[in-house]
Amino acid sequence: MKSQSRGISAIRSWTYRRTFIEHVHVLVWRAYSQLDRSTLSVMDEPEISGLICEAIQVTLDDPNAPDWVDDYEIHDDPPVHDKSRKGKRRRRVDIKLASRRQRPRTRFCFEAKCLNKNAGVTDYLGKEGLGQFISGAYAASECDSGMLAYVQKDDCATWSGKIAAKVDTNKHKLGRGGTWRSILISELIEHCYQTIHNRPRSLKNITVLHTFLDCT
Repeated sequence: MKSQSRGISAIRSWTYRRTFIEHVHVLVWRAYSQLDRSTLSVMDEPEISGLICEAIQVTLDDPNAPDWVDDYEIHDDPPVHDKSRKGKRRRRVDIKLASRRQRPRTRFCFEAKCLNKNAGVTDYLGKEGLGQFISGAYAASECDSGMLAYVQKDDCATWSGKIAAKVDTNKHKLGRGGTWRSILISELIEHCYQTIHNRPRSLKNITVLHTFLDCT
């Protein structure tokens, strides 16, 4: 009976996590969709991320929003707590969403990068981008996280192809990053991908979901 109960609990936990991941991505997508895209191509990453966080907060406060938004809270540029960095020296993840529904709280961190003529694949996959998750600097206690690509030049398909090619040829540098593959998180979101990475021995492997947003 105990084994059966544990099995049911694991299924419920997995089902909830899958719904949670869909919801946080839908919140980001809804927020992005409310922005004036004509202004995004000249903004830097913190500006775009800040606008997305503001728009998510508007959704969370909207009486006409779906009831499920009551389970969520948004954190803009929150500090990451670890043993080696204190006070102003703490790292900051770009966007964090958390659930109010259960304890311990379920959390999901997004790191965002602009893709344009001055910033590209190296920045996106480097130690200040995807590398923050692979090293465990971000989301150390989580088994999944997200990357947001703000596409300011060319198009989402072009950039996802460039990044996929780099991931394929640099798996040994990306936690044996596995295959870059397209996934469906929500019918609303067109360009979404997944990679899975090994991390330092003391940490769980991490699944990273990559969402490309057209900011041209």
